Amino acid sequence: MKPGKVYLVGAGPGHPDLLTVKAYRLIAQADVIIYDRLVQEECLAHARPDCERIYMGKAPGRHESRQNEINDLTARKALAGNTVVRLKGGDCLLFSRGGEEAEFLAARGVPFEFVPGVTSALAAPAAAGIPVTHRDLSACFCVITGHEREDATGRLLELDWEALARMDTLAVLMGVQNLRRIAGLLMDHGKPGDTPATLVQQAYWPGERVLFSTLARIADEAEAAGIEPPAVLLVGPVVGAKTRLEQKDRDLERRDGARLGTRAGHRAGRIQGSAMLYPIHLALEGSRVLVVGGGNVAERRVERLRRAGARVRLVSPDVTPALADLRDKGAVEHRARPFEPADLDGVVLAFAATDDPAVNHRVADEARASGILVNVADDPLFCDFTLPACVIRDALVISVSTNARSPGLAAALRRRLEAEYGPEWGTLTALLSEARPDLLNLGLSAAEVTARIGRILDSDVLDLLRAGDLPAARVRLRRGLGLPD
Repeated sequence: MKPGKVYLVGAGPGHPDLLTVKAYRLIAQADVIIYDRLVQEECLAHARPDCERIYMGKAPGRHESRQNEINDLTARKALAGNTVVRLKGGDCLLFSRGGEEAEFLAARGVPFEFVPGVTSALAAPAAAGIPVTHRDLSACFCVITGHEREDATGRLLELDWEALARMDTLAVLMGVQNLRRIAGLLMDHGKPGDTPATLVQQAYWPGERVLFSTLARIADEAEAAGIEPPAVLLVGPVVGAKTRLEQKDRDLERRDGARLGTRAGHRAGRIQGSAMLYPIHLALEGSRVLVVGGGNVAERRVERLRRAGARVRLVSPDVTPALADLRDKGAVEHRARPFEPADLDGVVLAFAATDDPAVNHRVADEARASGILVNVADDPLFCDFTLPACVIRDALVISVSTNARSPGLAAALRRRLEAEYGPEWGTLTALLSEARPDLLNLGLSAAEVTARIGRILDSDVLDLLRAGDLPAARVRLRRGLGLPD
């Protein structure tokens, strides 16, 4: 069998908007995605439904054994003919072991490609408003790891601290655990203790924090503030207050609820017999959503929300094994207790999915008091919105709703549609999306574009896709749209 290909992809600092265009495209195309602890789940939201997602975060103390597992897994998946995205936080080649993984692949004849990402060494200072170089203050910038490593003889490998102490701007990745030692070594080798220093924790994540201090005080103040990994240490005059740049209303700020805002004064649920519900596909990527309940209904809600890129807060004393697995991987926030009104803080939508109507109604009442839209499982009178039955074929989503009159009818129609619209329709959607820029350049009216796509549906393009002949289908589609091959 011809091997597939591995893309070693930098996912950037965490915010999905900071993925590169190529990283975003590869995630959407991958057969297998192997990702690390520093990759947020919402960065995977647009992956194919049939894509195999494998979490391979490294637990403390298991880095070497875990790395061997990652190397072996990545090679095996590619040798089976898959397109594999090996997704790493930050950049794929900066203190990420991307070079070692590439060597392992090369030794086994597996094709690979590096796709760089935004490193935290640059993203963290940007989040804090710190320029790493400045014409008047810093002509050089150095990045080091804060991890200590032994050589083959067991001798601790030492950096040239005297040279590092002379650097205008120094960034230390993975240095929280050794922070006191690092600061001490820099001062021992000539770096003044009053040199400005800062720690940026979880840049562009919801838990982002910034601590400004000096080199002499940074270790004590970080301990007092409870700064935890991942965090980047920055040392140098550019960290000082005179060069610190305040970014007002930062577009990339991770604020819960910023997408939808609130609906003050909204009190009632949906009234049976009222006008039809407004159909809408909602962008939830990065938004916090509350799910109350831990059973099978809640599991289905969480699965769909995660595919939409939402950040799920799950509240229930007990959860299904599948939900427990997501919790253990850090994919959902789990509060293992009964619902409390404070659980609604910062959320934009709420789902009540317990088997206790009284609890569900309380969730609905508290949500509306906070101006938050709510869905109550199997109780349309308490719903602000209902959930359609969906046929999902990659980017193609066919939604069926009966305005909560007959959910059974919607489910039956979905089954018929699932039989009629197979995976080839998802591929067709991708081909049309690929051709859309060229089609727009033709300057056609919307009616003519629709007519041409209609003729595609009547052609043999779908038959070619069912037969697995993607190249021929692409050529036939482009010709049918009036585009060059």
